[in-house]
Amino acid sequence: MESTKRSLYKAATWHILHMFMVGTTALIVTGSIKIAAILASAELVWESVAYFIHERVWAKFGHKVK
Repeated sequence: MESTKRSLYKAATWHILHMFMVGTTALIVTGSIKIAAILASAELVWESVAYFIHERVWAKFGHKVK
């Protein structure tokens, strides 16, 4: 079993890496650092909300999956 501290570090580093990937992609597509930063930040918030909802749905219905 993984420790809480390790899980928190993994989550934080994943979000940093993912934000960098989204920001870089947005920068390549738009050519604007400002727009890329806005899109990467918005995506990070949206992804966090979606992940939370996903986890709650699995907590409620996931036990049915075998």
